Amino acid sequence: MVIRGLRWFFVVAAALALVAGVLLFVLASETDRFFSWTIEPPATAAFLGAAYWAACVLLAWAARQRSWARVRSALPPVFVIAVLLLVATLIRLDKFDLDSVFGWFWLVVYVAVAPLLVVLVVRQHRAAGPVPPGAGGLALGARALLVAQAAVMLALGGALFVAPESADALWPWTLTPLTAEAIGAFLVGFGVAAVGALWEDDLDRLQGSALAYTTLGVLELAAVAIHSDDLTASGLGTALYVVLWASVVAAGAYGLIARRAASRS
Repeated sequence: MVIRGLRWFFVVAAALALVAGVLLFVLASETDRFFSWTIEPPATAAFLGAAYWAACVLLAWAARQRSWARVRSALPPVFVIAVLLLVATLIRLDKFDLDSVFGWFWLVVYVAVAPLLVVLVVRQHRAAGPVPPGAGGLALGARALLVAQAAVMLALGGALFVAPESADALWPWTLTPLTAEAIGAFLVGFGVAAVGALWEDDLDRLQGSALAYTTLGVLELAAVAIHSDDLTASGLGTALYVVLWASVVAAGAYGLIARRAASRS
């Protein structure tokens, strides 16, 4: 069973991710008025909004589960992203609008998330005990795709976070140091999620991750289509970016379809 405190964490975090997605994806050109810091160009805000909406899908799914084995894979990427965003926030604190409720709310949330998660997971482990290995079921092709995605996302995200000045060579539109670090934090988290899926190797446990992964890929493709005027990369660079997110859609769709097929057999 999932302890009550962790279920409430999922509910509150899903609600916050939903709101963040609206502020960043829908109001991508209005971050100077409605977000914690001004984000330019709008393509960056939309990228982050898509990531938050995908997180909302995963967290909302997790909030409905009662089995610890089914929800535990959601926590490592959430924890990693929260820690890295906190580090980026503290490094670039002067970029945040601390004269508004948005700036202070961001700071308070990210200061609180990581230690709260540690406490909740320790309590959960004590209550639930060890989790048996996954049942298997990921096809070889799906595993190979997840390995490739994990490698790309961890390497690219790590480079953007550690060396944000390299963003011009690595990303298809212009990033500031803060936005490079924020995108890098999410990419590292996505890479951790892909590694977690390989580790779990269980189609039933990975249903929420598959839903979120599909959502992420679709929304990132939508974001780059909506804000195509912000792109500065060559045709090849843009094509590689599109291929990455199309492969994410494919991996997520595979998980959903394979799980449904397994449940019918």
